[in-house]
Amino acid sequence: MKKTLLLLATLGCSICWASTNATTVTINLGPPGRVTGGKIVSFSDLGDLQLNGQTVSLDLVFSGNSFVRLFKSTNSTFLLLPMLDLFGAGTINNPTGSGYLFDKAGNPINSVTSFGGSVTTDPGGEGFRLALGGFYPLLADGTGGPADIYGAHLDITMPHGSAFNVTGGELGLFPNALQPWHNKFQIGDVPDSGCTLLLAFVAVVLLFSLEAAMRRCPQSQRQPQP
Repeated sequence: MKKTLLLLATLGCSICWASTNATTVTINLGPPGRVTGGKIVSFSDLGDLQLNGQTVSLDLVFSGNSFVRLFKSTNSTFLLLPMLDLFGAGTINNPTGSGYLFDKAGNPINSVTSFGGSVTTDPGGEGFRLALGGFYPLLADGTGGPADIYGAHLDITMPHGSAFNVTGGELGLFPNALQPWHNKFQIGDVPDSGCTLLLAFVAVVLLFSLEAAMRRCPQSQRQPQP
């Protein structure tokens, strides 16, 4: 029993330590709205991030309590892809590690599903994007869809790349669909459109018009003939 309590206490301390030592990166997704196609947003707050093989923890949090909402019709291969912007010459591996998306309460939604690979640049040096890991929330756990996504946590080991510099970061949101109805997602809360309100208004007007017409119709015409 004592060993169990000691193990739980150690695990709890480890979780608290990992959380307090994560670097928070705030990402502005832009104004609320429904999006058709892909969307890429830039972020900074990376500090003096180096590529020397160290392990880092990152909390990618959407500013203004914003979130990413996926629809039932959104393509199942929707990809949320955090990336680093690098500049350098030679070959560099992608980071490796683990991570998860989280909901409004900070609870994990699903884990990262892709790491690995490498990038080779021009001998004279060039800028490029290096994937930190890809999330496919609609393919996770067979649930058919996550809650609204409020951010992502990553525990990653950076590659060794002294010849490369981190110049920034980007977050890609890619439905990866050809059909317009599968190629949509939403940023933040979006009120009903004017078109929806107009249809409701027209329906109410037609209902009252029908009722008025029925009242004007003679009672004898409304009763079935024997």
